[in-house]
Amino acid sequence: MKNLRTPLRAVTPDLRGHGSAPPLAPDADWGVFADDVLDAARTSGPGPLIGVGHSLGATSLLLAEARAPGTFDLLICFEPILATRHDPAFAEAAARRRAVFPSRADALGRWSSRPPLSRLAPDVLADYVESGLAEDPDGVRLRCAPEVEAHLFRTAISCPWREALPAVRCPTVFLRGAESVVVTGESLAAACAALPAGRFGEVPDLDHLGPLVRPRGFAEVLDGLFAEFRGQPAATP
Repeated sequence: MKNLRTPLRAVTPDLRGHGSAPPLAPDADWGVFADDVLDAARTSGPGPLIGVGHSLGATSLLLAEARAPGTFDLLICFEPILATRHDPAFAEAAARRRAVFPSRADALGRWSSRPPLSRLAPDVLADYVESGLAEDPDGVRLRCAPEVEAHLFRTAISCPWREALPAVRCPTVFLRGAESVVVTGESLAAACAALPAGRFGEVPDLDHLGPLVRPRGFAEVLDGLFAEFRGQPAATP
């Protein structure tokens, strides 16, 4: 948020199983995240409502708008997860994540020395250490438990995104990091074609973690899209 030049009021909800949100039920599907988004949207107050999401967050925005059309005036979705096949490797890797650390300093030292988290911008990683860990009798514990992350990877294939896209009628921008190995340009462009008012673009020099690795560059992209939405020239530094 601090890198944006566009004046706005932000609502940044935690999705179930993440941050300070309630836990994710063991049998939950991705539809519950639409509920979380819509609950947050109801508290956003008057004025145009723009949804910006990355990965799971982007998919959650699409599911929410499809369930309650007209909630959003614009969606900007960076690399939404629109699974077309199941790859068990992602769930297996997530399940192996270390969940407990002696302290936040210990977690920061470990993460800052090992990819992929070592690639995050320093202030982004610091924010993750502060907000992504909760106090625990043994030190600090991941708020998003490894078993929750693994469950999300396992159930991604059953997410009803194909049914949702035709119902997302607000202007929607699909963005892909040009260096991404998680989302292909072909698959995201094809999904974008199913949107009534969709637009597809690629952001140079970013991969799937791009907004977290280069937050200033991603903020510039957002500022440009916000200006287009308002029908105004993009702001300059």
